[in-house]
Amino acid sequence: MEITSKKDIIGIIFLALSVIMLGYMFITPLNHYIMHIDEYFTMSITTLPLGDIVNVASWYVHPPLYYILGKVAVTIGATIGMDSLHSLRILSIIPYIIILVISATKIRKEYGLLSAGLFAFSLAVMSEFFAHFLIASMYSWAILFLLIVFISFTEIIKTNDKKAWIILTVFTILCIYTHYFAAISAACIYLILLAYIMKFEKDELERWAMSIGAALILFIPWTLPLINQMSQAHAISGIAQINLNTFINALGYIAYANDVIIGLIATVVLIAFLYIYIKDSKGSDEKERFIALSGAGVYLGTIILSILISVVFKSVFMLKYLLPATAVMWLAISIVLGRIKNRKMFMISAALIAVLLIVGIATTFATNDEMYKNGVQQKQILDNITNNPNSMLIIPSQNIIMYFLDYADHSDIYFINVDHVFGENMDRLHKLYDFNTFNGNDIDKVIANNTQKNIYIISWGDPVLNTSTEKLDTQAGIVFSKVKSTNTTTIPEEETYYEE
Repeated sequence: MEITSKKDIIGIIFLALSVIMLGYMFITPLNHYIMHIDEYFTMSITTLPLGDIVNVASWYVHPPLYYILGKVAVTIGATIGMDSLHSLRILSIIPYIIILVISATKIRKEYGLLSAGLFAFSLAVMSEFFAHFLIASMYSWAILFLLIVFISFTEIIKTNDKKAWIILTVFTILCIYTHYFAAISAACIYLILLAYIMKFEKDELERWAMSIGAALILFIPWTLPLINQMSQAHAISGIAQINLNTFINALGYIAYANDVIIGLIATVVLIAFLYIYIKDSKGSDEKERFIALSGAGVYLGTIILSILISVVFKSVFMLKYLLPATAVMWLAISIVLGRIKNRKMFMISAALIAVLLIVGIATTFATNDEMYKNGVQQKQILDNITNNPNSMLIIPSQNIIMYFLDYADHSDIYFINVDHVFGENMDRLHKLYDFNTFNGNDIDKVIANNTQKNIYIISWGDPVLNTSTEKLDTQAGIVFSKVKSTNTTTIPEEETYYEE
C-alpha cells in the first residue's frame, strides 16, 4: 500500500473518532451536571433584555456578539421546553459541528483526508478545546470565526477570489465582536497577508486596504465601550503577571496549558516538526509553503502581541485566550503533515505529532475529571441553597452580583446594596429579579435576623467575618462559605474580578 493510501486510512480513522467525540460532547456529565464559574455570568446576562445585554457587555471585558447569540439560543430553547443552560451548551457545540463539516469537505478537498481528519480530531482533544466546546462562553465561536478568516486568507493566496476577500472581511468583523484576542489573531493574519502582497501581488494592496478599512469602520460603534473597558482594566485582578513561565506555557498551549515541562516538550516538537517540513518542501510550490508556515506565524504572532500588550499596558492575558490561534496552528500542522513527501521524514513527523496527541488526550481526560469533581462539589452547594427553602444566600461582593442574578428568582438571596452592577442600575435590576439588599456593614443584622436558616456566603476572596464560617469551595477566586455562628461581621474592601 502506498503512503498516500495509508494517509487516507489514518485520516478516515481520525474523522470517525472526531464524530465520536462530537457525540460524547452531548452525553458527557460535564454537559449535564456541571457549571463552570464563567457560565454563571452568561446565564445571568442572557436573561436580560437585549438592550441591557449590550449595556452590561460594554462594562465587562468582552465584546457583545456571543451574549446576543446566547439570548437568541435561550429564547429559541424556551419555545421547545429546553432550559437555559442546555440551550447555551448546544450553542457552544454548534461551532464544532460546523468545523467537522468544513474538515470533511473543504479541507479534505484541498489538503486530503489525513489533514482533514487530524485537524478535526485535534480540535476535540488538544489543550482546552473539549471543555470550551461545552462551556457556555464565546470561545468556540471565536475559534470558528478565526478559522474561517484563515481559510479565506489561504483562498486569497491561491486564487485571489473576490468572494474570499468578502468572507475574510466579514468574519474578521465577527472575530472583533466576539473576542478581542481573536481580533489580535485576525490582525496577525492581515499582517501576514500584507507581507505576501508586498512580495508577490502588489496590485492587491488596494483590496487589502479596503478590507481592513471596512472592518475598522464597522467596529466604530463599539469604540466607546472598548475605551470604557480599557479604562477599567487597571482595576482588574485575578489575572497572573507575565513571566518566563507564561511564555513557555503559551508556546506549549498547542498540547496543554499550565505545565512548563509540557510546554518545553511541545515547543521542541513543534520546532523539529517545522524544520522537517522546511527541509522536505524545498523546491515545492512557494504559495503552499507560505500558507503552511503562516499558521505558525498567526500562533506566534498572537502570543508575542498579547504578551507585549500585557507588559506595556496591563496584564490582561490568559492562556485560554490563545484557543482561536491554537486552532489555526493545528490546521497548519495538519496541512504540513499531509504535505510531507519523504517517507522517512513523514514517519518522524507523524511520531512527533503522536507525542503531542498522546499528551493532549491524557491531559484532556485528566482535566475533564478534575472539572467534574470540582463541579459536583459546587453543584451540591448551590443545590443546598436553591432546593432548600430553609437556606439563604448572601453576596457581599459587588462585582460578582451579575454572576448570581439568575439565582435570584430561585432562592432567598441578599445582594450588597450598590448603585450599579456592570453599568446596570440596581433599581433596574430590582424590576427584573426578586432579591433583597443590605448595606455594607449591616450584614451582621441580616445574619442575626435569620438564625433559623442555613446561611451561605459567596464572595470574591474570603469574606472578613467575625462570625464563624466554614469554607466549602473555591473556584477561580470566588469563595463559597457557610455561616456557623452569628456574631458581628464586617465586609472586606474588594477588588474587581473578571474571570472569562
